[in-house]
Amino acid sequence: MHFVLLATHTPDTCPTANATTRDLLLKIAPDLPKLAQKAGVDIVAGPFVNREHTVVVVVRSDKAENVDRFLIESHFSQWNSVRVLPSLTMEEGLVEIQAQTPIF
Repeated sequence: MHFVLLATHTPDTCPTANATTRDLLLKIAPDLPKLAQKAGVDIVAGPFVNREHTVVVVVRSDKAENVDRFLIESHFSQWNSVRVLPSLTMEEGLVEIQAQTPIF
């Protein structure tokens, strides 16, 4: 299953403004692929960052618990509020739509 991770933080905890967060991110960032693999997660896309204080990552894993472990190991949840959105590929979504009976 795919999961879209939307991590948001405030300007005062942003790595561009906060030395502690910056040091943590610079230390952890090179190890993100290893941390993901250790947690049973494949990084499909990202992390993508922007000026909206949001980080977007698309991951794949068999279990939501693995995604949670990745968030803990990466320390993302320590300086971000993270929404985890279980998601389907477009192809999987189309199969699901075709299998359902429309209500309108």
